[in-house]
Amino acid sequence: MALSVVESSVRSRVGPPEHGADLLLASAHHVALIAGFSFGTSAGGTQPRGMPPARFAATVGMAGLRDLPPEATLREATDHLSASLTSALRHAVMGGERLQVGFAFAAISNARREVWQAGPVAALWDDPGLEGTQGGFPGTLPSLSAAGQARALVIQALLAQGSGQFTQTQLQASDPAQAIIAPLLIAHASLANSTGPLGYGLINGEPVPDEHLRVHRLPPGPREISLATAGYPAIMNTLAATERRLQDLLRTDPLLITRFPYVRPHRPDHEGYADRAYARVRVW
Repeated sequence: MALSVVESSVRSRVGPPEHGADLLLASAHHVALIAGFSFGTSAGGTQPRGMPPARFAATVGMAGLRDLPPEATLREATDHLSASLTSALRHAVMGGERLQVGFAFAAISNARREVWQAGPVAALWDDPGLEGTQGGFPGTLPSLSAAGQARALVIQALLAQGSGQFTQTQLQASDPAQAIIAPLLIAHASLANSTGPLGYGLINGEPVPDEHLRVHRLPPGPREISLATAGYPAIMNTLAATERRLQDLLRTDPLLITRFPYVRPHRPDHEGYADRAYARVRVW
């Protein structure tokens, strides 16, 4: 099998690319998107290796995937990446406390002719005999969806007061619901790699259960696979279509409380509501 990236995009929600935590790897053996996450441990401006904690986690993931043996399975890849992050975290501490970071990834293995998903990164393909999935996005994870719904309840209640105390623009710039949903976000973070209906996969140095790893074997013949991170509300089979869905959402629901309840709004001075990356890959 041969891999070719037809089109791709990597964007940071705050603008400067070096601040983003979503990365693209394109090598002879794997094409992958890596999405870094940080769980609120960056107080005090801690910058491991001179970068934001979530990006630090993503760069560890990219290096680990680049070093992965071509014939490795997803299980072997996940264990290798977990060990790599554990090793890196030993040298990245904040006041003696280990950074609470992790990353998810979706990849295409050239040697194995497989699509992999570990954690909240989505994949979509054009074969009617296979079931592509959007289920990896954080917005669809039950624990984070609950936090998004709780935030939507608070914001809609404030808007419904009708006193004019809160406008859409004010709520985009300063979201009072953040303090209210903070315990829910802590609970969401604690569910990473737990089993059961609320658990989800994440490379964070802890064992990742098999139930959170998805492998999709591609049948013979040419086809295209799209990968996207959670900065998109939906994954489509082209970058333009995926971007249109995002821009339509930001235009019609900038507070992210109706069409796509999320844990924060889209700020007018930001590129989106989260970092985002997309890749469309052709395989033979």
